[in-house]
Amino acid sequence: MARGPLPYYLLLLAQENLEFRLPEIKSLLSLCGGQFSSQQEICINSPFWILNIPSEEMARGLMKRTVCAKSIFELWGQGKSAEELYTSLKNYPMEKMVPYLQSNSTYKIHIHAFNKTLTQEEKIKRIDALEFLPFEGKVNLKNPEHIFWILEDYGMDPNNIPEEPLDLYFGRWIADGQRELIESYSVKRRHFIGNTSMDACLSFIMANHGRVKANDVVFDPFVGTGGLLISSARFGAYVCGTDIDYNTVHGLGKASRKNQKWRGPDENIRANLRQYGLEKYYLDALVSDASKPIWRKEMLFDAIITDPPYGIREATRRTGSQKEILKATERGKSHLHFLELSSE
Repeated sequence: MARGPLPYYLLLLAQENLEFRLPEIKSLLSLCGGQFSSQQEICINSPFWILNIPSEEMARGLMKRTVCAKSIFELWGQGKSAEELYTSLKNYPMEKMVPYLQSNSTYKIHIHAFNKTLTQEEKIKRIDALEFLPFEGKVNLKNPEHIFWILEDYGMDPNNIPEEPLDLYFGRWIADGQRELIESYSVKRRHFIGNTSMDACLSFIMANHGRVKANDVVFDPFVGTGGLLISSARFGAYVCGTDIDYNTVHGLGKASRKNQKWRGPDENIRANLRQYGLEKYYLDALVSDASKPIWRKEMLFDAIITDPPYGIREATRRTGSQKEILKATERGKSHLHFLELSSE
């Protein structure tokens, strides 16, 4: 395998939100001080991307944020067949291997096959075939110092799985992504929700697209129940928002949960951030019509992240005096119209 000036890393991606994966990885590499660079033209839908990343530190920084990628590996070898993989591994610089193969270290080898289930016998056979590598340490399956992966790609068609893999990779595991955030911040267990609360995974993807970082000030002009504020605050940003719906901003009115008629006294955006230990990042939420900017010209945000309305999705309540309501009606019933590709 030809070697370039930068180390090669293999990225293992989750097979969902495919159209958002590349923008997220590009944004996060930029946030870490790098830029997206691939060894070859990547297949957007593939779970395997080979990237040129300047350092392991940057690779770890990427994985501290991404929810689209599962793991990243320092790539030691690749091939279209087992023989090509072994040849590639034999050509990998020995000085790069030795620090992780010392006699006083522990290790294990993990097998991952995409689009195919391997038997235990097949896995052991693949591990035994690597006996030419100079492993000097002891095997430790529970708590090894170093973990090595054999990854096999059997294509994208579950109805036409080849006998042999299309691509094979071997690498040293570096870090996992933040996929656990999707479950731990799930809307299903969130204190305050609405009919259109943003999915947790998409919320974190959008915060990553916005390159939100610690001490930023992030604004959501269509804040709803604050899903995007939560993901931004999780990354250390101070958050605020506005919404035209008085009931939502103040946590009033009918509940969106099954078997609950009315919202409770503490169902609001602040309580959502409190639920995740993020209340210190909450600035405020205001009732406001986004078609009439309320900020002074010098008011600046580090990022504006939002999910604009694209139709009537929540019942709203008019606020203000009867005279103000009549004037608003004369100007037109619709406050603001957006035509935008939605992430939902």
